[in-house]
Formats: sequence, structure tokens, C-alpha cells
Amino acid sequence: FAASVASVGAAEEERPADDGAAAAPGGGGLPMSVAAGLLSSSCCLLQLGLNVLASLNVAHVGCAGFNKVLGPWRWHLRLLTIGWLLASWALFVHRRRPRRSAGKLLLSTCVCLSLMFLPEGLLLLGGPAVAPPTEGSQVLQVSVDGMGCEACQTHVQGLMDRAGGVIGSRVDFKAGRAELVVNRDWAFDFQALARRLEEDGYTATLRSDL
Repeated sequence: FAASVASVGAAEEERPADDGAAAAPGGGGLPMSVAAGLLSSSCCLLQLGLNVLASLNVAHVGCAGFNKVLGPWRWHLRLLTIGWLLASWALFVHRRRPRRSAGKLLLSTCVCLSLMFLPEGLLLLGGPAVAPPTEGSQVLQVSVDGMGCEACQTHVQGLMDRAGGVIGSRVDFKAGRAELVVNRDWAFDFQALARRLEEDGYTATLRSDL
């Protein structure tokens, strides 16, 4: 009887550690979920961090090139990551783990998916800031070199939208182009905007082929 009690106690002591391992996707825990999410988004969050450093005048790196390397493989990595998450949930259900362990798995899954679709989220949430009146506006076509991902695109558009005299902007990192709607009567200065972009690692020039 004493041996039976000891064996049950040992099993109870081992169960939390086992539940914790099962609660994390693939057994890799939150760090693995973060890594998978970053790779599936072409490290968009890291580029956002570099953009923040640039806005704080700490470091001006511009585009780090994550998307140039990982971009062609983005959907392949996403499919693999989604398959990994589905397998983790299937394993969790199959083993009938306690409900309390589902919280860890849910947290890891949410973090992974949030990082994975961060580029699309940036595009959906991005928009023009409060701008001058549109009366007497003018459309400018601009070439922008140095953008490599959605984070770069969002950063460049943010700088353009905050510039004096800019009513709104549209930026396409894939084409390396931007369209500016400006009101020159509101102290719009393209050279000042170009210098500001250059500080953060981007080169902007007015297009003359139109």
C-alpha cells in the first residue's frame, strides 16, 4: 500500500511539468512560437524595432533586408507554422490535458499568429494623418529606394504623412514608389522630406518619367 501511495505521489509531481510541455506548440514553448511567428512574417517586428530606433534618433539602419531574404518563402513558412500549430492542438486534445494547460497553448498560438500576420495588420491599420485642406492639392509621384517589407512601407508612409503640406500618401514597397498628395501652400518641402527619409536609410526622388 505504501508503495502504491508513493507511485501515485510521484505521478502527481510529474504531471505539471508534462502538462506544461504539452501546452506549448510542439513542446517548444513561447520562444518557439515567437521564432515561428517572426519567420512567418519575414521578421516584420524586428524591422519595426529598427524603425522605432530611427524615430528616436538612436540608429538609422533603414531596411535590414529581412523580407528580401525571407519574403519569397513567407507563405511556405506560414503553411508549415500553421500545420505545426494544428498538430500541437490535435496532440493536446488527443492526450486530454487539463483545461488549465489550454491557456498556455492558447497564449503561444495567439502570439505566433499575431506575429505571423503583423505585416497585413500594419497595412490595414495604416492611414493618413490629419492633413491640410485638399483645395489646390497636387499629386507627386516619387521613387523610394531602400524599402524591403511592409514595416518599411509603413515607416516611410508615416514620415510622409507627418511632413508639412502633405494631405496623404500611398506607398508600395514592392514597386519602390510612392504617391503624395500635397498642398504646396502649406509649406511643403520635398527636399526636407527627402533628407528626413535619407536619415532613416531611404532615398526619395521625384519621378521624371511621367
